[in-house]
Amino acid sequence: MTDHGEEQRNELEALESIYPDSFTVVLENPASFTIRVTSETGENEERKSGIHSPMKQYKENQMQYEKAVESTLQFTYVEKYPDDPPKFEIAAHENLQTSDIADIMSLLNEQVSELKTQKKVCFNIVKWTY
Repeated sequence: MTDHGEEQRNELEALESIYPDSFTVVLENPASFTIRVTSETGENEERKSGIHSPMKQYKENQMQYEKAVESTLQFTYVEKYPDDPPKFEIAAHENLQTSDIADIMSLLNEQVSELKTQKKVCFNIVKWTY
């Protein structure tokens, strides 16, 4: 039998230790947290993105922006997480168009569907966005 609470606490600790500058606890019960994902404008106005494949198509779309793109993903554990997928949303963003947000959410939903048989879906989603 899975100890959902322990699994959730372990994942939160791992995320906080790996992403200390981007991770924020929003609520403790139900556990809810945010992760900030940022792309930066580099030399010659080229993009250096914190988002890796398979978000390549989104990264390529970012090239059109002159400013850094930032989004804050919020995850909320459901009672039986990690057996059931978490709730998630883009809680805040800068320099994103509405169509970009829809594209990102679509990609995130696809990723959650692919990862639903694995434990630590949130950890894997965060890793995927970096």
